[in-house]
Amino acid sequence: MLLEEALSSGTSSSSSSTSSGNKSPSPPLPPSDAALALLSFLRDELPAGGISAEKRFINLFSLIVDRAFGELNRPQPPSSATANNNKSLSSSPGTVTSPGGSTYSSPASSPSSNKLASTYTTSTTTSSSSGEDQLYQHVDGGWLSLLNTPKPTGASSTSTSSLHHSQKTQSLDNDPIVKLLRAPKQSSNNNNDSYSQQQQPTLLNALSAESIHRPQIKFKFPLGGLSPFFKELIQDWKMCYLQEVEIQNSAASMAARAGAGGRGGAFGASTAATTTATTIEGMVGKENATKILYHLLLNGPNEQVELKKYFQSGGGGSGNNVLQQKNMNQLSSPRAAFITPMKQQQQMNTPRTTSTTNANNNEPNLELTMLEYYLLIFLRFPLANQEWEVQLQDQLRRMRYGAATTAYGQRVYTHLMSSYLKCYLPHGVYHRPDGGGVGGTTSQQRVDGGAPLDRTAELFLRLVIEFWVEGQVSPPTFAEGIQRYRNGRSAFLSTSSSSASSSSSSSSSLNPTLRDSLELTQPLKTTYVSPPSQIQIGVLNLVRHLVSDVTVRNMVKTASMSCQRRQTQEREGRVPTTTDDDTATTAKISWCLPPAMTTIQPSIFNYIRLGFTCGSIHDRRSIFHRALEAWLVWVEPWNYVMKRRAVVVTGNNNNGSSSSATHRAGEFLRNAAATVSSHRVEYYPAYVKPKPTSPSTYSSQWEAYVVANLNLYTVPLAIFLKRARELDFSSTNEYPRSLALVQRVLRVFSKQVVTVLNSVLNRRADALSASLATMHRDNLKAFCPPSSWTLADCQLDATNLLEEVFSQYQKRKNEMDIFDRIDARLNALFSGKIGSDETALQSLLSQVRYLMHLPQDYQVLPEEPKSSRGWGSFLGLGSRKDGSSLVENLLVPERDASGRLTDKGRAQIYSGMRKCNPIDVHFVGDPLLARVKTYEIPVLVELTVQASNYLNQKLGLVSEADVAEGQTADEDTLSKHYHEMERYQKTLFRINLRFLADSRNIIFAYVLWWLFRTIGGFFSS
Repeated sequence: MLLEEALSSGTSSSSSSTSSGNKSPSPPLPPSDAALALLSFLRDELPAGGISAEKRFINLFSLIVDRAFGELNRPQPPSSATANNNKSLSSSPGTVTSPGGSTYSSPASSPSSNKLASTYTTSTTTSSSSGEDQLYQHVDGGWLSLLNTPKPTGASSTSTSSLHHSQKTQSLDNDPIVKLLRAPKQSSNNNNDSYSQQQQPTLLNALSAESIHRPQIKFKFPLGGLSPFFKELIQDWKMCYLQEVEIQNSAASMAARAGAGGRGGAFGASTAATTTATTIEGMVGKENATKILYHLLLNGPNEQVELKKYFQSGGGGSGNNVLQQKNMNQLSSPRAAFITPMKQQQQMNTPRTTSTTNANNNEPNLELTMLEYYLLIFLRFPLANQEWEVQLQDQLRRMRYGAATTAYGQRVYTHLMSSYLKCYLPHGVYHRPDGGGVGGTTSQQRVDGGAPLDRTAELFLRLVIEFWVEGQVSPPTFAEGIQRYRNGRSAFLSTSSSSASSSSSSSSSLNPTLRDSLELTQPLKTTYVSPPSQIQIGVLNLVRHLVSDVTVRNMVKTASMSCQRRQTQEREGRVPTTTDDDTATTAKISWCLPPAMTTIQPSIFNYIRLGFTCGSIHDRRSIFHRALEAWLVWVEPWNYVMKRRAVVVTGNNNNGSSSSATHRAGEFLRNAAATVSSHRVEYYPAYVKPKPTSPSTYSSQWEAYVVANLNLYTVPLAIFLKRARELDFSSTNEYPRSLALVQRVLRVFSKQVVTVLNSVLNRRADALSASLATMHRDNLKAFCPPSSWTLADCQLDATNLLEEVFSQYQKRKNEMDIFDRIDARLNALFSGKIGSDETALQSLLSQVRYLMHLPQDYQVLPEEPKSSRGWGSFLGLGSRKDGSSLVENLLVPERDASGRLTDKGRAQIYSGMRKCNPIDVHFVGDPLLARVKTYEIPVLVELTVQASNYLNQKLGLVSEADVAEGQTADEDTLSKHYHEMERYQKTLFRINLRFLADSRNIIFAYVLWWLFRTIGGFFSS
């Protein structure tokens, strides 16, 4: 058992070698060597070894999981229970347990069960807990937690640098760990080379085969490993379980009464069994969790015995107390009463192996097949891995010095996830434009539309949705959000005013609009927890994989042609009937999204809403920006274009020895040859990232896609418009980034897209488009917003955002001095973008006008009369402003000399005769005491301010009483600044040395000194 000992960790190795005397355990193999040894076992021994090799593989499975992901930190059982358990295990050699302490449910039910049960026996080990906060965590690390690429045994120290360089340049496909854990590659339809016919077996191949041929061999995963992260999942399972048991009890009682009457007993039981899956409803908004449970309950609730007992005894959080009381007794249904020989043997073995679980009121265990266990561990790993968080902080620290690299384990995990997506959610087949053939990577059954997902693929997708997309916090349903909104508005209206006019309009104010989407998305009960960075990247890759599927293009194109044909018929006044030729399209229209996109659409909708609502908008690595990237990919599938490349026939000499330059040159030549020949090429989707200022490439063939994702266009847009005002448009460095972010969002909503959205929202669409919108709303279920919302509801947020952008740009432009103006002119001259800011703002204004249906003569800011500017204004010196200069504009309300609104000015604003202009907001306070500017040196600012105050006091320019009053005044900040400004305005002359802290002045003085020195030295010589 050399491989078992080499794969075991220190604890496992020591425990497994106790029977061999004082022989010291062999050290574990390095990761690369262990992966190669396992690949050799899967390729040679397992296919030809029979039952003994299969038993050995079952024994190795837990060791492989522990080495790949790290040991799961389970709670330490009581010492007495552990001793009794070990005693019973030693006295029952027929009991089959898995390494690491997990037991198999019923290996005796599989073929040749007697041989398996009589020869396969291992000891039970339990990892100790290092703290409650580390329970069910992979604290020991594993292959996927490695920071650096593991080196194979035998690598000499002289070749370490060259080996490291070759490992960085070559693909991860040649890594032994990737070869072991990746999904099996699928050969393309037109690729018949020898390499495709001789695929190496992977771990996923063996797990799939064992799950099919040995479905009774199951591993136990503790429910406590899910409860810290997914409490709503546990509550949903509890509700479903109790409803299931209640239905079975009702069916059993009906069958008993019918049997007493002499007929109908079997019919009643079979009817209950067939209608259970359709009548059970879990928590509202947790349909995905319910689907996962029924995947695990393929043969009914008794398939998960520990789960049923745990929920019936009141575990699993809050639930239906009435159902708990009713279902405390034993099930009386025929399915529960009948005990098969397999169940008898399982009950005989249960007290010896699993009695300690429920006896100590611990969490129960889920009984999973080998493939289900592996997928659950793999998808849960980013949430339960502590090494990645430490590595992420180290990467962020290294990014400051430009030396940040992604850890090896994270790169491998991303690569494996990509292979699993291609395996379980494969792309369709692409039709060449000339009709001369197809290219792709899947079978012909997915040419015309998305094939339904098989059972394993659906479980994989729903686990991804539950663990990654829906996460630990779910947004409230729209019914809950609207009820909370109305309760808040009702309380506000009842306390603010009780007049008749306000009560007449209160009914309309209680109905939220699209503008209130952000408030309706706020979590109700729990605080939002942002998913880890690796999960955010994984969700983005998942969206890219689904959107780039050519099946989406094919299905949407067919549906769009049907909608456009129906629109033409309705415009011509010829409503089609059943006697027309296109009867199939007149009666109804087929759904235009593949099954995977249809399944994940509600969860992605909530993921984007929560990310926009709760994420930090100022952190570029936050969930807000990752959700924004996923949203832009989802709403713009036309940015994926089909490109073709030459099919590479890989031989046995692909060992990564060729240089990267040679590889790139050969790939370039193959692709160049593929552009002039149709032989040996394949098509693949390539994402063309658009520029923020580039126009949208939307075409009419995507019309059905926009309708089928109606609320994914409107609701996230409304939340973004409200939160976009938080972006920094005042800073010179952040202004281009913030403006580019707004441009990237608004460019999606071209005139064609807005026309399609308005036609559906305003109920002017054709019958087929309306049918697609209805299907979309039905798919969102409880998370579907009201159908009365329109884009015009967001006019106020859109205009507020425009005012923020325009006003900040105008203020920065007015506050620019001579150095800033020269710098801006030089940058625009050398970059070739003279006048680009004004052009971008006007383009932004035109987009918002059409999107929000604003008047064509709408102006963001009122035009002011241009005043004559002298040399001082040109040089950026300016002059002191007083209240008289503000009266020149007739649209500005009346203010006093300090800039405050007078009573008349407030009355003018209330009556709507005047409007405040953001540009008129000027600095309040003393310029000498203003905050440090970006171009100033903080240390010099403090020194120059102290020096200025000292000189002014010594020269009598400023009295000491004024300085002391400004330092000891006990008042709010705004009043303090107003008093400082009043004292400054009363001062006729004073010394201000703060210009010496300006870095630009220091550089200018240094340049002048250098010039005088150089010129003086030239003439003196």
